[in-house]
Amino acid sequence: MKNTNEIEKQLQRKADDYLGQKAQEIQNILEEVRDFAGVRGSFYDYIADLSEFKHTDTPKADNACRYTDFKNMKGKFHRELKLNYKSALVAKYTKELITKLEIFD
Repeated sequence: MKNTNEIEKQLQRKADDYLGQKAQEIQNILEEVRDFAGVRGSFYDYIADLSEFKHTDTPKADNACRYTDFKNMKGKFHRELKLNYKSALVAKYTKELITKLEIFD
């Protein structure tokens, strides 16, 4: 029988896989829109560290964003999705697993 640490790791991987798939879907949509609009392959990558940006003497729009290549966006989307949703997904998967095991009524 697997211990709880291994189960937790598998639930974390399941959440990562799901979020990676969603990041790829977002990337595909962006590429589709870019191709349909007939624009070049760059994208705004907005503020990486808001706290650092807010503490500059004269914040400018140039400090808030930079251009990036579309191929870099999937990784950014995946990181953002993990930051915002991974814990909730692991909790959801844990609850589903407990329900399937019928440990609690």
